[in-house]
Amino acid sequence: MPIPLEPSSSAMLRFGDESLDLVELARLLHAIGDAPRVGSAARALGVSYRGAWGKLVRAERLLGVALVDRVKGHGSRLTDAGAALAAAGTRFERDAVRRLQAPARAFGEALAPLLGPGEAALRIAASHDLLLQAVLADGGDARWNVRFVGSEQALEALAVGDAELAGFHLPEPLPRSGERAAVFDDARYFAEAVMRREQGLIVARGNPRRVRDVADLARPGLRFVNRQRGAGTRAWFDRLLRERGLKPAEIAGYEREEFTHFAVAASVAAGLADAGFGLRAAAVQLDLGFVPIGTERYFIAGARRLRTQAAVRALLRELRARAMRTPGYARCRP
Repeated sequence: MPIPLEPSSSAMLRFGDESLDLVELARLLHAIGDAPRVGSAARALGVSYRGAWGKLVRAERLLGVALVDRVKGHGSRLTDAGAALAAAGTRFERDAVRRLQAPARAFGEALAPLLGPGEAALRIAASHDLLLQAVLADGGDARWNVRFVGSEQALEALAVGDAELAGFHLPEPLPRSGERAAVFDDARYFAEAVMRREQGLIVARGNPRRVRDVADLARPGLRFVNRQRGAGTRAWFDRLLRERGLKPAEIAGYEREEFTHFAVAASVAAGLADAGFGLRAAAVQLDLGFVPIGTERYFIAGARRLRTQAAVRALLRELRARAMRTPGYARCRP
């Protein structure tokens, strides 16, 4: 079996005798954007709190610009410069991964005979989910190699062999057979619903702007924060706009993109946006208001032979178990 190498790259910026890894810095900034407390971001990246702050202070000294602001009661918030660097790093890594996928695959195929037989890590390409992220982080299991992308990209990665498992979601009621993802009708794959998630408008606590529906987002002066192109949540939101006769240009902030539900909620919590479309669970975590819009099902898909693998079954069981005890989620039975 080929060794599944993860394509990666780096971008070094030199200042005389010193250098700064911009990709590593962008990852830290992106983690702070997702979880606005440096301690949480540090744990997500597997570094110490002191080490994370040291990287930030050094980067700000070398770049001569503030990247993070402390916000009383809300931890830390990215400055405009920090947010721009985090977004640029994400784009750089995404483009680098795309360019290096074929060489990495060839490298893994050459490496496999040298290492001999063994259980390789399963690659998961998945639409971002709070419970999936928590399960894989808590497990500390080397069998997983996870990449969070949009639902469309996750299914594409599964189809072309760049992932063994894909995580994606569809709004309820589920599309008819002719409109749903091809993975449902392909005998090579299984697609198992593991949990139901509640989606809606994440707003400030108490909903001071009185947002009641997606149509309210077109009101003058109301700022919105969106998910990235290719995300299932973004596709659902775009459909809601069409159903209400609205155009993206009528929504202030439609072009502002975040890559996780937590990042959307964090933008609202930090006062950078008045509303975002995302999970109730993300709003609950940051003690924010929530306007329910609908529910969806989150699926795990993969090759049929993997459906009975112990590690895969354990992952599905744990996701269902956590969904039963997490606000904004419900379990989907096997």
